[in-house]
Amino acid sequence: MVRLSKRVEYALIALRCFESAGDEVVTTRSISQRYKIPYDLLAKILQKLKKKNILDAQYGVNGGYKLIKDLNKISLSELIDIIDGKISVAECIDSNDKCYIINYCIIKNPVNKMQLELQNFLNNKMVSELLK
Repeated sequence: MVRLSKRVEYALIALRCFESAGDEVVTTRSISQRYKIPYDLLAKILQKLKKKNILDAQYGVNGGYKLIKDLNKISLSELIDIIDGKISVAECIDSNDKCYIINYCIIKNPVNKMQLELQNFLNNKMVSELLK
């Protein structure tokens, strides 16, 4: 089964909060408490989003984050890559280890086709579409 990880779900929740806040700074703590997301995990997610220039960090007493990239320009594929790394429909597609049955595999072509279809879907689905 292909599904979004909790980390990606948390990133989407946070991005919705930042989008709703406009230019206001939102704290990790406020999102964590409001949506019952583990604080340390959310902090790591937001740091990844900042590193990829999706969020800007404000430091100090009134610190937090704000959204600096248009959610219409962030594909679901990009978000998943940032948070979890590449998504794959089968372990052998994304594995650094060579599959030992690759020469005898009878499902590699349909699995590769599914992978391409999934990647195309994720590339064309913008984060903003999920947050409406």
